[in-house]
Amino acid sequence: MLMRVVIVGNGPGGVELAKGLAGEFEVSIIEGEKLPYYNKPMLSHYIAGFLPEEKLFPLPVDWYGRKGIDLHLGTSALLIDRAKRLLVTSKGEFPYDVLVLATGARAREPVIPGKEHLLTLRTLHDAKKIREKLEKEGEMVILGGGFIALELAGNAAKAGYQVRLVHRRKNLLGLDDELSERIRERMEGIGVEFHLDAKVLRATGEGLKTDRGYMPGRLKVCAYGITPNIELAIKSGIQAGRGVLIDGQFRTSAENVYAIGDCAEHHGTIAGTARGAVEEARSLANILKGGKASYDFFRSAVFKFADLSLAIIGRTRGEGRWLDEEVKVFYEGGKPVGAVVLGNMRRAIELEKSIREGLFPS
Repeated sequence: MLMRVVIVGNGPGGVELAKGLAGEFEVSIIEGEKLPYYNKPMLSHYIAGFLPEEKLFPLPVDWYGRKGIDLHLGTSALLIDRAKRLLVTSKGEFPYDVLVLATGARAREPVIPGKEHLLTLRTLHDAKKIREKLEKEGEMVILGGGFIALELAGNAAKAGYQVRLVHRRKNLLGLDDELSERIRERMEGIGVEFHLDAKVLRATGEGLKTDRGYMPGRLKVCAYGITPNIELAIKSGIQAGRGVLIDGQFRTSAENVYAIGDCAEHHGTIAGTARGAVEEARSLANILKGGKASYDFFRSAVFKFADLSLAIIGRTRGEGRWLDEEVKVFYEGGKPVGAVVLGNMRRAIELEKSIREGLFPS
């Protein structure tokens, strides 16, 4: 009898893990949404009108069946019975030998007065509401300075909409002053209007009140980051901080229960991107098949804000030195630990490999 692997979550991590285990394990996916896997990083392209809805779904409808993956959509995971090795759901119980939490995250909710006048972006349902209102209003105000906010701002501005971005800090993406300025200048060139170091005090149906003055706008999208979905783990007695706590092999505090992607926390950090979730899924698939015993948790991400491509590699705080106009490398104790690359993504791939493997010169 094949080992039974039950995966909670049908996002990039869950799907990649199922793909890596299918055929060698009995694989089931439990997903609360009623839609098959779709590409959430491309939602801002859909909102801007650059991508039709059907292109958000990269897998054919029969993909799961052909792979031998048992998919259960519209099924809410309620509790893990650790003693009996059962996942209790809204549609019955699923026995498991290995259970993997790939529950992802939701948009972080704003806490300001008038938050009912703000939309958030995480699901296709969210994206449809934003797109409909954007087409009606012709403009939007975006709250936040992370990659979701910047991708949405860049794509909407490129599509010809008026976009204002409000951020409570002066720096973008948690990067330093120089890099933030480079990103801001490039995005201002396509029409994004920045209001940095501005605290939002209240939202109304017609706009925002900030400590820098009033800003009109009927469509307001809050992109303050993510909140990991850890409720199932906590209800089931599994240790969690901001995310479900895992070790270097993705093991949680519960026997035979693992976690990957945006719901998982390793030494205080969370993957935070689809790419990170996919990498973790590939590593866990290898571990479950008896391969490499641990993952290095070296974080990297690639973003595209309209026509600006940007790679953030490893740790990007502390001492930074520009190699040239495209690349800034960061050091700790004289050792390269991270880099930011503007524009040249082929170079970014090479640089990531050399830093990750300790081959980049100090």
